[in-house]
Amino acid sequence: MLKKLLKHDFRALSRTLFPLQIGVLSGGLLATILTLLTIRLGGGVFESGATTGMLQGIVMGISDMTSILIAVAIAASAFVTLLLVCIHFYRSFLCDEGYLTFTLPVSTSKLLWSKLLTGMLWMLINAVVICVTILIFAVFGTSTTGIVNYEVLNAIKEFFSRILPEASQYMNVPLVTVETVIVGVLAFAAQVLEIYFAILVGGQIAKKHRILAAIGMYLLINMGVGMISSVFMSFMTLGEGLWSAAVDTIQEGSMLFTSVFGWYGVLSAGLCVLFFFLSRGILKKNLNLQ
Repeated sequence: MLKKLLKHDFRALSRTLFPLQIGVLSGGLLATILTLLTIRLGGGVFESGATTGMLQGIVMGISDMTSILIAVAIAASAFVTLLLVCIHFYRSFLCDEGYLTFTLPVSTSKLLWSKLLTGMLWMLINAVVICVTILIFAVFGTSTTGIVNYEVLNAIKEFFSRILPEASQYMNVPLVTVETVIVGVLAFAAQVLEIYFAILVGGQIAKKHRILAAIGMYLLINMGVGMISSVFMSFMTLGEGLWSAAVDTIQEGSMLFTSVFGWYGVLSAGLCVLFFFLSRGILKKNLNLQ
């Protein structure tokens, strides 16, 4: 049944999020083409000696504007993706759609898992789209002599051929990579579950203006989580001897960082469990539909 829920939620979100991702990628391609044309036309005019200060300002202004537009589009797409995921969660549990949701022959935990996994998946898709858009712009939209900016490609090649092998001399790169992915997923899930929990709490304490109540609850909860996280990580860092023991080598510093980062993963896992069961408790016992 969870598989069917995942398909349903993914398709429901794709109605709005798929066009959004296509729009971001298309906007990035358009900005790349415009910037490339601006550089070519501007360079041709400048070399011919027919340019003026005003024309140069216009050309540079167009180039700057396209760069700003792509940055705004990227930032807005990440926020809008998160917003649409939250709206889908809100409508599924706290609006009229909630009556239909809870008539399904499935447990509350599976309902929550479905919303969590599909939300994270779409935000991951958005992150990939953003990275691809930035890469396309950097490679094809910033070259001054040809179509491709080989400096960017050489920098990427150098990272994998020289910097990464050098880093492997001081740290266990596969271990650090796996740890970073695991901790990143846990921290991401904890943040999404925190938002979901704030939405549910806001829906319980307010009959009207539930969205404002949810925003207020998120700010309060996030403040509390931040304080707890700071205290926890301070104790764990002290326990690892960061402030009392001298780190003599890069290898020791790498091991210390890996250990402390691992404790952050433990904290994120604990927050995931906490917010998941708190949210499930509200959905099972204290749900207040609109």
